[in-house]
Amino acid sequence: MKTPTAVALIIMGALLVVTPALADFGYQRNLVELMGRVNANNVTLAGKMEELYRFGCWLTGSGMVLVAIIASLRQQRPELKSGA
Repeated sequence: MKTPTAVALIIMGALLVVTPALADFGYQRNLVELMGRVNANNVTLAGKMEELYRFGCWLTGSGMVLVAIIASLRQQRPELKSGA
């Protein structure tokens, strides 16, 4: 695998893994800001990320990073290729 492709896979995979945490941070920040502005005791914001979507982001991102690492290692060691 070419180096730019591996780097792109690692960066995009890492972004997918971090996306749920960033979404939670933004959700909580908006919730606290809204509660402080309105002086309300209870506030409900729709749109919190579902657990299945969180798992999908983590799985896809981890898979992308893993593919990039394995492909880069196989390129560096040609004797590990099957049939050689």
